[in-house]
Amino acid sequence: MKKAVVITGASSGIGAATAIHFGKQGYFVYLMGRNKDRLAEVAVQCRSGASLMSCDLTDLAALNKRIAEITSTTIHKVEVLVNNAGIFDVHSTEQGSDELWQKEFEVNLMSAVRLTRAFFPYFKQHGGGSIVNVSSSLGLKPTAATSAYSAMKAAMINLTQSNSLEGGAFNIRVNCVAPGIVDTPIHQFHSLEEEKRNAAIAQMNPMQPLGRIGTAEEIAKAIYFLGSNDHSSWTTGAVLAVDGGITNT
Repeated sequence: MKKAVVITGASSGIGAATAIHFGKQGYFVYLMGRNKDRLAEVAVQCRSGASLMSCDLTDLAALNKRIAEITSTTIHKVEVLVNNAGIFDVHSTEQGSDELWQKEFEVNLMSAVRLTRAFFPYFKQHGGGSIVNVSSSLGLKPTAATSAYSAMKAAMINLTQSNSLEGGAFNIRVNCVAPGIVDTPIHQFHSLEEEKRNAAIAQMNPMQPLGRIGTAEEIAKAIYFLGSNDHSSWTTGAVLAVDGGITNT
């Protein structure tokens, strides 16, 4: 069977870059996300083939259907699961409604919980596997007005470490990448007109000891490193900050 990777939030940003990078390394890519048109645009850039698994990750019935489709195939063997899907809201403590917290909880944390829970028995059956969770530098060092997002990303780190302890005996590795500020559509500045966007980025660049914000491709390479047995076969429970050094400031 051909090796495969499952990537959530694959329609843009870090997810799309990760899908393209895994495709370059010979992986068939299962692209999970809500926007089928954008997933199709990513699919054509995946050199080793891709399948569109469009669904809302907060719709449990739809998600379970897609998981069943992936795990029942005899053509591809899933070796890596990348839990990347996420949303980002900036709000004060007073603005943090129950609805906002619940939405952050469902997308940023429970999607990873459900997919991990589903793929643990699959990986056990196939002799092992690798899970990479995408957290954030805010999960390590939160800032004001990011309480819900930062809390979910901190929980993602704890989830990673707990799952790694359970998975070790079955050759299931679970690791985590914590990106800093990356130029992707999750941030509002990304969609500004060019002049305003460049001005916003210029203001953020000095916040990093390395003097610039990151790219989706840089995070994708870190995810591939942790996901691939060729590069990190003795690594589990790790939290890799790829953030230009911002968590050290």
